Amino acid sequence: MAWGSSALDASTNPAALMQLFGAHSRHGASTQRVELYGRFVDTRTEITDRFGRAVTVQQDAAFGPWFAYAASLGPDVVWSLAFQPTLGADFAATRNTMLNIVTVNLDGSGGPMPHDVPMETQLRQLALEPSFAWRVNQQWSFGLGMSIRDTTLETTAATELGLGELQGALPESLANIFGDLSWGELIQQLGQDRGVESFQTEFHGAAESGMPTMFLKFGASWQASAQTQVGFWFRPQSSSTDMEGQVDVDLSADLGAFVNGLEEILGADFLDDPTSRYDFDLRSIAFPRQAGLSYAHALENHDRFSAKLVWTDWSSTFSDWNVHLSNPSNPEFIGYLGGDGSVDVDLGLRWRDSVVVSAGYEADFGQRLTVRGGLGWSNNPVRGSVFSGVAPYNTLHAAVGASLWGGPEDLFDYHLAIITALPEKWTSGDNEVLSDLSGDVFDQQVWSLMFGCSLSW
Repeated sequence: MAWGSSALDASTNPAALMQLFGAHSRHGASTQRVELYGRFVDTRTEITDRFGRAVTVQQDAAFGPWFAYAASLGPDVVWSLAFQPTLGADFAATRNTMLNIVTVNLDGSGGPMPHDVPMETQLRQLALEPSFAWRVNQQWSFGLGMSIRDTTLETTAATELGLGELQGALPESLANIFGDLSWGELIQQLGQDRGVESFQTEFHGAAESGMPTMFLKFGASWQASAQTQVGFWFRPQSSSTDMEGQVDVDLSADLGAFVNGLEEILGADFLDDPTSRYDFDLRSIAFPRQAGLSYAHALENHDRFSAKLVWTDWSSTFSDWNVHLSNPSNPEFIGYLGGDGSVDVDLGLRWRDSVVVSAGYEADFGQRLTVRGGLGWSNNPVRGSVFSGVAPYNTLHAAVGASLWGGPEDLFDYHLAIITALPEKWTSGDNEVLSDLSGDVFDQQVWSLMFGCSLSW
């Protein structure tokens, strides 16, 4: 971000655009540039639950395209347009969980009944990012940019709902036996010796952002000397949007099995269909603000050092992420939940701010070849609930790469890089969505191959 050697740098610091063209660039007479990159990502994650049981995880390799175009409007003005993926997850696992109400034996003995839950996540966020930069004088350049992002989510998982959500009154046949109780009070009373406070439910849902979220970006670049470049940027919090969609809820494993037991004992019919479709609404979500500082220094004519420090405000981003489920398709659910049958679920995402520090070194070998390497460190911002498929961050990252620059008659430049998030183990804390996920141990490594080309003319 300090050298501004790529138009995609403007997706972070728009002022970096001013470094693309001019006498200092590799194609000094050029006024336009196109960049096209592809990136493969392969993740290997092993999960062990708090009982030492291995979790079967399926993660497919992913591919993403990056595209950018930049053009000079004069010696002191440059603009660009970039398209790139900014968030993604593709994850599947089978979790062994323990039901909350149902026990191994009908008399309540034997402990909670084990139950396998499929968990899958497919998450996509794509961004269109225009940027604009201008040079004020020989030392200072400034930039202004925008990021317009569209998000889609499809997920299958399970959650726990407190028995307090079951506000519906007992039918007359049960009220004659147990008294004037709600469904939640009945289950809590019957499971009092086991401390039953919630029930497990499975769901499958798909949602997308009602409106794209938009970031503004502000950047500056300071030419401290002929050999030294310093960059600054700030990205305020994005505009808010609603994630809207539908979710299919299945109560059969826990609450449904309990009700079936009552039906067999009393010869009555209390729940014909334990499934229902709901409208899904996650309101007023926004993505985090960010600030960064970059530094670059030419050690010699063919050797360069660069570094950056980035802070991202995750701690306030995930506060109050509550999913609202409304308009159940199955009217029987209203009888259990009371009211209009709607329910709220706190996702329990309590992240801390992240700080990233990275440094790199590159060297030229002749006029055509540049090789580079770098290291990065990040704290792990994940705490509280871990969203399925959005696995913990790895602390250490390393990368090596090379560029082959085009000659006078070949203006295409070719680039290759290998990036890895070094293996690391991490233990999650208390999961507020599903307690069976608390204490999971993650062992994760990520490999990425980036290749592409750029054309300046």
